[in-house]
Amino acid sequence: MSKHHMEKLTCPSCHHDGDFEVWDSINTVLDPEMKEKVLNQSIFLYTCPNCGETFRLNYPILYHQMEDLVMIYLVPESEVEKTYEIFYEKNALADYRTEKYLNRIVTSANQLVEKIQIFDAGKDDRIMELVKLLATDSILKNNPDKEFDELRFAVDDGTNILIIINKGEITGAVDIDNMYEFASSHCTDFKDLRDDEDIVINRE
Repeated sequence: MSKHHMEKLTCPSCHHDGDFEVWDSINTVLDPEMKEKVLNQSIFLYTCPNCGETFRLNYPILYHQMEDLVMIYLVPESEVEKTYEIFYEKNALADYRTEKYLNRIVTSANQLVEKIQIFDAGKDDRIMELVKLLATDSILKNNPDKEFDELRFAVDDGTNILIIINKGEITGAVDIDNMYEFASSHCTDFKDLRDDEDIVINRE
């Protein structure tokens, strides 16, 4: 089930006190409308009822896409190891493991959204990280002076792409279907996605 609670917040702009709904966990079967609020990240935004200023708040949340047996836990970097134990210590979430759940731990809301979109597109996030390396090489080969901080998976009108982000702004995009097929063909020794106990999948 989805769980949430209210917390008192003081607006850093006008110092007015207000209530903010914090979601501890979201189950997309029981609360399907919450998936879009995760994808657009509105669950992390607080608008002061007094001055109207909107602020972003970061907090841990367990995202449970039960219909697809997917669980993604958003936690601070300092909590990753402890959260891993929640999934894989003796008797920890044993029922979920038996049912071949796809578990992931992420450390930012952007990563959470990206994982959801990757799995919804039927892709393997391990291969996607290799695709990002291929795309990085391709971008820099064609434009050595191109500056960017991040490549992030997205779907645009049914096309799988990596958006190019520099200083928080989208500066371009790369069509990746061919690169994904190429990377997949070289990853035949990977474990099945749901059998792999590596649940922190990122560039590192």
